[in-house]
Amino acid sequence: MKKLPLLLASSLLAPLVQADTVFGIYAGAGSWQSDYDGQAGKPALTLKELGVQEHHNNYFYVAIEHPIPLLPNIKLSHTNISSAQTGTITKSFTLGDTTYAANEKVSTDFDLSHKDATLYYEILDNWINLDLGVTARKFDGYARSNSTTANENIAIDQTLPMVYGKIQFDLPFTGLSAGVEANYASYQDNALNDYTAKFSYLFDAFVDVGVDVGYRKMTLKVSDNDLEADMTLKGPYMALTAHF
Repeated sequence: MKKLPLLLASSLLAPLVQADTVFGIYAGAGSWQSDYDGQAGKPALTLKELGVQEHHNNYFYVAIEHPIPLLPNIKLSHTNISSAQTGTITKSFTLGDTTYAANEKVSTDFDLSHKDATLYYEILDNWINLDLGVTARKFDGYARSNSTTANENIAIDQTLPMVYGKIQFDLPFTGLSAGVEANYASYQDNALNDYTAKFSYLFDAFVDVGVDVGYRKMTLKVSDNDLEADMTLKGPYMALTAHF
């Protein structure tokens, strides 16, 4: 029994120095049907009161895995998230330094598109796959609101460091797999968590191609002088994938 912790530690740390045995490129592109929930502004209005509706958001990614020991693998991805709508607010609403009166028609427009750069290690690489690493998520968007009397434009330009993890279970000799992938960050009164749960099928060929079907949920909480928001984007997604 005394040898059990040592054996477990060895099994987890060995892949860090062995890395992968082959060089591979993984890529995918898909659409995420997002439903928006939450609130924004001071005092807060719900996104439904602002007229926000579900929207199809596109994304793509590419990951490079290699056999070089100690050098992390890398995954780059981009998700496009935007929404534009108009609603008649039922109470006063402040975005940034601008206040809109109750019963005023207000147009809102936001862009939460972001780019991810993830460095990760394969801790386990067999029919159970476990990846751990860190992600830098770069937002380069905005939040806007305007009416016949006023307008506001807040830049969303920030890079967040996040903890990254992925676990995947492969059904041998079938091309079928299931897994969960997540990114998480929290500091002061701000937080961001983003996870996907998916089923995958990969056709074995000269270039392996396949499909992912799953569910993604992203929760974003922002509290600063310019922007107060607590939003959740969630819904199903589907992607075409390839392995070279």
